[in-house]
Amino acid sequence: MRVTSSMALVASFQYGISGPFDGHVYAVRGPAGIVLIDSGAGTHTEALLANLRSDLGANNIEALIVTHGHLDHCGGAASIRSKTKCKVITAEHTRRILEQGDEEASGLRLARSQGLYAPDFRFTPCEVDKSVGDGEQFEAGGLSWKVIRVRGHSEDSACFLTQLDGNAALFSADVIFYGGVLGVINAEGSGMSGYRADLRKLRNLGIEGLFPGHGLFTLRGGQRHIDVAVEHLEQGFVPRQIGQGDLIF
Repeated sequence: MRVTSSMALVASFQYGISGPFDGHVYAVRGPAGIVLIDSGAGTHTEALLANLRSDLGANNIEALIVTHGHLDHCGGAASIRSKTKCKVITAEHTRRILEQGDEEASGLRLARSQGLYAPDFRFTPCEVDKSVGDGEQFEAGGLSWKVIRVRGHSEDSACFLTQLDGNAALFSADVIFYGGVLGVINAEGSGMSGYRADLRKLRNLGIEGLFPGHGLFTLRGGQRHIDVAVEHLEQGFVPRQIGQGDLIF
């Protein structure tokens, strides 16, 4: 699903364009190749790659950035790396989850017990080529990126900041969603303590494009969605959470 001349959404169960377990997978075309942000669960990698060819007319994936170690975002990393020879980049705290295929930390073990995945479904470990620390800047696809660790959805969650078409763009994964909704879920490592410590890192970034891991995204005015949640925290309130009312994945 092409979004701009240089970006497409190439996997998402919500939009019905790939597998039933895939979070949003974005593809950004930089001067040195395609950068994927997240990989989906790994059940429909061929559909993801076909969408990429259709939407951006290319499959020269230079890098795959993995935002965190939950299976709907990282389960396809090994398959994509094997098929495209791209380099895999994660925040430091996600590296172990990918390289060990940690089914507990990825949420797969719990999801299997709940019947969301088949009993024989497994998380394929993936070698990580580069891990980056909080605040570190790096290059991928000929673009400059900055990693911003924001705990709360998970202990390893990170957002990735870059410039798209001259505007600041934040790939916020499951950290923060359209409307200032936070990603607290009923899982180990998820909770408000991480958000209280880290969410303020996303203030004053001048974000235009806000691209979360599920649901709506926007090309303009993304900072105001972040500011809504930060303001609630500053006032001593808990911002809205995913799964409340109609705020569902």
